[in-house]
Amino acid sequence: MTILSVVQNVCLAVGIEYPDAVFSSDDRTMREMQRVVNDVAASIRDVEFDWQALQAIYLVTGDGAAGAFNLPSDYARMTTKGSLWSSRWSWGINKIASLDEWIEMQATPYVSVTGDWIIFGDQLHVMPIMAATETIRFPYVRNTIVRQAGGARATAFTADTDTFVLSERLLELGIIAKWKAQKGVPSEDLQEDFDKALYTAMNNDKGSKPIVSGNNRRFSDVKTAFPFKVNP
Repeated sequence: MTILSVVQNVCLAVGIEYPDAVFSSDDRTMREMQRVVNDVAASIRDVEFDWQALQAIYLVTGDGAAGAFNLPSDYARMTTKGSLWSSRWSWGINKIASLDEWIEMQATPYVSVTGDWIIFGDQLHVMPIMAATETIRFPYVRNTIVRQAGGARATAFTADTDTFVLSERLLELGIIAKWKAQKGVPSEDLQEDFDKALYTAMNNDKGSKPIVSGNNRRFSDVKTAFPFKVNP
């Protein structure tokens, strides 16, 4: 369903004249609608949830000299529980919590034995320096929530033929609720409908949820302290 079709459904629900165009229109109402559409789409993207349709894996390859690397061009944020995985150590390397701690590590005789990383200045910083051909992979959430007619991805709607990467029904309900609220019309029930649809969409996004009987041998958020035998 194109964004034009979504907005046409919204207009029927909120009592606006049925439009023949939205993003190619100079009508004042449709210009307002353009902003609401993109605001709602961005708010759905930015909920505290890792939509599987927006997840991707980024590969960084060392050159023996660089300690900082640009983030993906479509980077929105790291996944909620994402880790960096190094080909040198074959496990997730250590995230540094603050820039002050990172600076302290630079100023003291610190030698990393598991690898360390931090993001600042829109770059990924890694210690120690990655050797040539050494790689790091990490999962992230993309900011490209729109699919254009030719198949390319974009961060916002700009054409009537664009489509939403996530749930179109969720987008439609969100636009209706925001439009009503923006016009000062009581919209608590509409917001509740949107919130319920959001919960349902998140609940259904990751596939099946197997039921495990008995004791699970693996526990959430538990990692092996060191994956290899340590000799004295």
